[in-house]
Amino acid sequence: MADIILDNIYLILLLPLWIFLIIMSARFFAVYVNNKIIYTLTLLSSFFGILLCSVSLLKLTAAIEQSFPFIKIGNFVLDFGLHVDKLSLIIALVLFLVSFLVQMFSIPYMKDEPKQYRFYAYLNMFNFSMAGLLFSPNLFQMYFFWELVGVMSYLLIGFDYKNIVKSEASRRVFLMNRVGDTALLGGIIFASYLMYNYAGNRSFTTLSFEDMNAVTTLISAYTETPVFYLLCILFIIGAAVKSAQFPFYTWLQDAMEAKLPVSALLHSATMVAAGAYLLIRMLPLFTLEGPVLQIITWLGILTALICSVLASLETHPKKVLAYSTSANFGLMFFAIGILNVKAALIFLIAHAFIKSMLFLSIDENENFINYITFLLGGLSLSGLIFSGVIAKEFLFVSINNTFFSIIYCVTAFLTAFYIMRISLVMVQDKRLVNRINLAKYIPIGLIFLLNIVFYFLIRGKVSYKIAEPFWAALAGWAAVYFLYTKNLLTKFDKTPKLLERFYNNVLAKIYEKFAKAMNFIDVKVFGNYKPLILASKCGVKTAGWIEKNIMNKSVSLTADFTRKLSLWDMKLQSRNVQSYNAYAFILVTVIISLVIIAYKVILSQIS
Repeated sequence: MADIILDNIYLILLLPLWIFLIIMSARFFAVYVNNKIIYTLTLLSSFFGILLCSVSLLKLTAAIEQSFPFIKIGNFVLDFGLHVDKLSLIIALVLFLVSFLVQMFSIPYMKDEPKQYRFYAYLNMFNFSMAGLLFSPNLFQMYFFWELVGVMSYLLIGFDYKNIVKSEASRRVFLMNRVGDTALLGGIIFASYLMYNYAGNRSFTTLSFEDMNAVTTLISAYTETPVFYLLCILFIIGAAVKSAQFPFYTWLQDAMEAKLPVSALLHSATMVAAGAYLLIRMLPLFTLEGPVLQIITWLGILTALICSVLASLETHPKKVLAYSTSANFGLMFFAIGILNVKAALIFLIAHAFIKSMLFLSIDENENFINYITFLLGGLSLSGLIFSGVIAKEFLFVSINNTFFSIIYCVTAFLTAFYIMRISLVMVQDKRLVNRINLAKYIPIGLIFLLNIVFYFLIRGKVSYKIAEPFWAALAGWAAVYFLYTKNLLTKFDKTPKLLERFYNNVLAKIYEKFAKAMNFIDVKVFGNYKPLILASKCGVKTAGWIEKNIMNKSVSLTADFTRKLSLWDMKLQSRNVQSYNAYAFILVTVIISLVIIAYKVILSQIS
């Protein structure tokens, strides 16, 4: 059984893609009218992903790669396929687990939404793009799926595209991510160019993860220090934007306009996790220079501190959780920067279960169960119970710098402060209702169960102790309760003057000048460049000719052929028994003839 699954590991990619194609094409066959079929197919896709990843993780002894040549230009051969190892399987397993439970939650949550088939098709395509990113054998394929993840997040966030606010939010998210995508592409092309010039083995130009140690060693040997730093910074920017790190965390606030299941999916183990995954994959490059690791370390710890402060000032629950996501991924970046990858992975898995539970516990019609599940998730996020304790404490014991230890404890205090504060704000702002939809709480309960199971699985495998972050979190909860009893919580909902001036004066001017520069390039440079104008006109005319003479005519021919085929079919269905017997005789004759011909061909080859 295990060997069969390992030999067919590519099904992890193909199943979500296949379900996406079935759902999207089913509208032409009226299958999408039956939503139960869509629910079943979507859940089965994630369930088989869980099964495949679980069995593969148990039986995999060494990394395996299944790929085939996709692009060949001279000696440059770019492969497309799968690179399967423990790291990719662990994160993929978390991806499918969270996706499965979020999809379960979506069934009652989206029951009154129109065009549900499109929503579930997008969820499957999102899983396909994330799985493709995780199992990519080289950086070029990873970039393709990296872009696809961005496109699918844009479609999911802007699902209600007729809503102007949500449509604009999805556009801002997409444009902000383009900054990181461009930096990542620049880093990939730059590294491939260096390998093309300096590597004797041209296969290194594809930047395969199997050859990453050799590739990074050659890059370090044949480049000057400033060039090496520039290459590393390009990859770090790509990861920082995708994981919403400072100063690129603002797009995560816009992503809060998405549906609740989408927010839970994007903020747990999917889109934002791609940045941390990229850093882990590129560690052979970053470890060659100590200052590069220091950049990652400082970037992570500053993001954790800044976003924790902002979360403590925000009053909208989803935006608080968005800042919290940036802060917690900042701690993962910090763990990667100090080379504690095991702590980063534990933190990522724990955060996936906790944050998805917190998001699903926010509902328009909140009740007592919502409040309890949110509090339990908040306790775990603060590092007081279950997997949150191990994630926080295991990372803390590896910190050897007093300054970092202090900031880490401050973020632990602020995490407990803002999650307890928003819990009380939610209770104050809304009246708890008595109506309970059990279908929504089954996935929430299962996510909490995963949180507990993960705690018991790793408790005996890592060394940690209850230390300062735990007591700092307790102090945070106590501080919120004290302020609540004194009616002082409302004074913590205003942005500090310094941050307000920074955003209004500094960042606004930077963005304005950047927009003017892009507009100048677009209008003055590209708009007056005659070869480009001629090429665009030629492209427009060519596209018009193709549309008129090929696309339109092919559609017309297809329609005419279908119409004639239906007329022939009507004539064949004459309700005459003798005619049906004749058709059967002709069909049997053709089949027997084909069998005889095939038999003769096989005999001739044997002889």
